[in-house]
Amino acid sequence: MNSPFTIGNRKLLLHTQDSNYYQITDLTQNVSFVVRVIPKSMVTKFEIVTRNLSLMANWLVSPQVMLFGSTSDQCFSVFENFEVAESMPIPDEWNSLGKRIAKMHQQCQQGMYGWDEDTYIFQQIQPNRWQKNWASFFSEQRIGWQLQLHQEKGKHLINISDMTSIIHRLLHHHHPDPSMLHGQLLPDNVLVTSTGLFLPDNACYCGDRELDLAWLLTFSPNYEDFMRGYSEVWPLPAGFELRQVIYALYPLLVQLHNDPALETRVHHHIEQILAI
Repeated sequence: MNSPFTIGNRKLLLHTQDSNYYQITDLTQNVSFVVRVIPKSMVTKFEIVTRNLSLMANWLVSPQVMLFGSTSDQCFSVFENFEVAESMPIPDEWNSLGKRIAKMHQQCQQGMYGWDEDTYIFQQIQPNRWQKNWASFFSEQRIGWQLQLHQEKGKHLINISDMTSIIHRLLHHHHPDPSMLHGQLLPDNVLVTSTGLFLPDNACYCGDRELDLAWLLTFSPNYEDFMRGYSEVWPLPAGFELRQVIYALYPLLVQLHNDPALETRVHHHIEQILAI
């Protein structure tokens, strides 16, 4: 990166709700890099996601960021060169990712739930005020917060106080060890590399590991290879399936901001929780 770089080829690798990932090549030097581009209005998220990638590097594929910069309307980060495949992930790669995520979940030394700063889930702030009680953290800072955001947009899904009280009651006796969560475990947030699956966007905090899994299972329920690898490293406790019904409401509420078609499913899911 100490010599002039003139873009010869540019190929879009991944598009998320607020970022584009490109592979750019300088044909004269035969050098390629992966570049992430995001609107400058999201610069705070950009910096947080970049920092958190380095925190997860001991467990997950996390290419090093070599350069960070901005233009008048965009921010960008340049990753060290890594090989990106155009193919879809194969079962062995999902199995390996499951093992990596489980090992990361095992290593958190924090005794509370939260994070030192608020993070972003897509374009929304995700509050992470430290709390000792998981039922309080999840019901207030995940479900209550999301319901409030929707209500401010004119979408009244259910009485917020009633729903947070119900969630708190259902999780009252559940006291999981805090795990470092990736926060955005989704199949459309995956790049296939020569060293494993890379999850470029994140929304880290310390919480119940089962909530990380809910992101994948809510929208992609057939990931047996991932779950098999995860369970080989750290088997899931009793009550996991029931709690998945509760936890799935959070990713549904988050995705509802950008996919109005999910509203019927959200209402159906709320009814499922009320029936527990």
